[in-house]
Amino acid sequence: MTEMTWLYNPAERGQSAEAWAIYRELFTKGITAAYIDLNDIGWNGDRQLSLRNFAALWRTYAAAGARHLVVFGGAADGEVAREYAALVPDAVLTVRRV
Repeated sequence: MTEMTWLYNPAERGQSAEAWAIYRELFTKGITAAYIDLNDIGWNGDRQLSLRNFAALWRTYAAAGARHLVVFGGAADGEVAREYAALVPDAVLTVRRV
């Protein structure tokens, strides 16, 4: 099972700081976690590229032992989060508006 925390904000403010704080807290507790900023893995709104890059990053993180994934996706809400979560086997998704 992989816990996946998805943060979003329609105004696209505050998620990066919140996501990083969650990631650091997990790290401090000794939980092997990964962090993905969707703004860093796409190009000019190319959703398919973002999905492919997300899947590749997750495979790498999972191979390294990550069991929790913290993602922030700009204004993308739960529907988009579920699309990405489908790329993480056995993901338990929590969607939070920041």
